[in-house]
Amino acid sequence: MTDQGLPMPMDAAPHHALVAAAINAIGQPDFPAVLAQLCETVSGYGSTFIAAHFTDHSPVELFDTIGDEHIGATVPPYVESAYLLDPYHELFRNGIDDAVVPLSECAPDDFTASEYYRTFYAGTGLFDETGIIVRFDAESALIISLGDRKPDFSLTPVGRRALEALLPVIGALCRRHWPRLEPQTTAGQGRLGHQLEKSFERFGTSFLSERESEIARLVLKGHSSKSIARLLGNSPETVKVHRKRIYAKLNIASQGELFSMFLDALSRTPPNADRDPLTYLTRDVVSRPDC
Repeated sequence: MTDQGLPMPMDAAPHHALVAAAINAIGQPDFPAVLAQLCETVSGYGSTFIAAHFTDHSPVELFDTIGDEHIGATVPPYVESAYLLDPYHELFRNGIDDAVVPLSECAPDDFTASEYYRTFYAGTGLFDETGIIVRFDAESALIISLGDRKPDFSLTPVGRRALEALLPVIGALCRRHWPRLEPQTTAGQGRLGHQLEKSFERFGTSFLSERESEIARLVLKGHSSKSIARLLGNSPETVKVHRKRIYAKLNIASQGELFSMFLDALSRTPPNADRDPLTYLTRDVVSRPDC
């Protein structure tokens, strides 16, 4: 234990000075910066993005060390809507406890070929990423995204073990500095985040069957037909048939068009809407007679 009652695993001893600095910074404005320095030093990563995630609100950025070259393509689009397709936000929504998770272990198998990757993630400049999830309660969690923009960088086994050894310390530090995670925004903006989540859940439901809508959302997240089949207990061939029907019903021909349609529909969905976002599009979408 530290002299402030925080857990100190034996494996964390080599980083005692950094941990001590973070403890001393609790409650101070520079705490996030000291926490980021601790995480980057033990892991070897070059940048940090800390955000609070909520079940009924879009993420709130708390701190970052992202350079000017990439900040515009990273933070604004992420907190506005891209987080809906983020594998780490999905882990949070699924109730994960405190964990250290490399992107390679939580991203869908077709992640790098997905439109989400091409239109958002590639713009961040990241070649490797690991998320540290600190769960606060059922409705909120802190996600510390560690990334690197060097093409030859990858998290080493030593770096991962160091992060995992420090996870209890990192969790305790964060909960001591932020006793509660609450969106520092107006109630209306909070409803907007909740509305985005609901809009994603409703996407396609007016034109597709329940199973087809589910598959469309998984495609948007970057899952391949094989991955979707595994998740839903179907054969890849059955999923491929569903995808063809989805594209035919929506009058599109590719995953890229599906992604563009999703973004277009999301941008046109009014506040407090309770319908499928596709119903607000002016483009030609095949009507749903009986799904």
